[in-house]
Amino acid sequence: MEKIKESKWTYAILSVLVAIIMWMYVGSDLNVETTVELYNIPVVFEGKDDLADRMLMITEGADQTVNLKLRVNRSSLFKFNSDTVSVVVDVSKIEDPKEYTSTYRLVTPNTVSSSSVTDLTENKEITFTVARLVERNVEVQGRLDSDVVVADGYQIGEFSIVPGTVSVSGESSAVNQVDHAVVVVSSEAPLSETYTGELPVQLVGTDGQMLDQEALHLAVDMDTVQVTLPVVQTKEVKLTVDLKAGGGATADHAEVDIEPKSITVAGSASALEGLTEITLPKIIDLSQIYTQEEYTIPIQLDSELTNVSGVTQATVTVKLSGLTSRTIEVETGSIEQANLPEGYTATVVTQSFQVQIRGEDAEAVESVIASQLRVVADLSGVTAVGSQTVPVQIYLNGSSDVGVVGSYRVSVSVQRE
Repeated sequence: MEKIKESKWTYAILSVLVAIIMWMYVGSDLNVETTVELYNIPVVFEGKDDLADRMLMITEGADQTVNLKLRVNRSSLFKFNSDTVSVVVDVSKIEDPKEYTSTYRLVTPNTVSSSSVTDLTENKEITFTVARLVERNVEVQGRLDSDVVVADGYQIGEFSIVPGTVSVSGESSAVNQVDHAVVVVSSEAPLSETYTGELPVQLVGTDGQMLDQEALHLAVDMDTVQVTLPVVQTKEVKLTVDLKAGGGATADHAEVDIEPKSITVAGSASALEGLTEITLPKIIDLSQIYTQEEYTIPIQLDSELTNVSGVTQATVTVKLSGLTSRTIEVETGSIEQANLPEGYTATVVTQSFQVQIRGEDAEAVESVIASQLRVVADLSGVTAVGSQTVPVQIYLNGSSDVGVVGSYRVSVSVQRE
């Protein structure tokens, strides 16, 4: 009985050993075929450039994947994976926009013969939609990220973006959703210097929201653009005006009020360095002011500066005080003529007129007599015969503390010689 038991155990062990040996023998035969399953293999559409040449594009189904079941030799099993296997659909001959269904072409690893591979995949058809491609140029706008702040004493200028437009292409329904493109400047630190760099272009819809370019199958001809955002210093600078002494008045007799009294300008550090005032582009002649005058003068800046305040003109009021005035009647018989064009003669028609003189010293003003006034008529503007008025220049001889106030004209009769 004991021998029978030992014999059974011996046979059992021998059976297992034989099974193992047979399995190893079969497994060592590399020509034996086996199956392999590959998942999420992207579909490659061959000939998309040809579609684009015909103003066509793939919309629905452009990014689909397939699952494959292949029968391959055991010897090449390790060569099959998602990086070495692909499925290809040729679209180069398509000429019309519509839905298509096409059988894919299996591409095997380079070192594996396609004849040694059997595709056991049940559904080998790929369905996709071809639509008409449209293009449209849209403006590229610049903006700051919502977290960006500008440093105190600085100001940003206008965006400079090159190129200023990009071409957006895609299906018409998708392209029509695009309002413009945008580049966004971001910075963790407060902006205190000009930003320059390449920034990615993002598409913005008609509702002001960012568009999902990939989901809409939109293409942009440029991924990035060159962006410059000037950041300049600002400074408040007072306004001044130059006065020309005359008519017995000097700057000491003038009370000047300028509105606004100052403006804020922006510019580079070098342009603002040492800038304490801006002089208005008009010299005010005090001899033309009797008591008070108001002037409107444009505010002009150097090309390196920008008027941040936005005020383009200033109102200047000049009021004179501390002066004594007197009127003297001048006989015109002694008027001199100057600059009369050749071929003309002129006769002064005005017989007399009154001239106002002024000075700080009342005694000096009272001591002036009519004979001290020299009157010269400027006839350079004469171009025709007849009666006309011409300006006169009045000189006061013998007194440096008193001056003539205002402008004067006299009538003359002009004849041909």
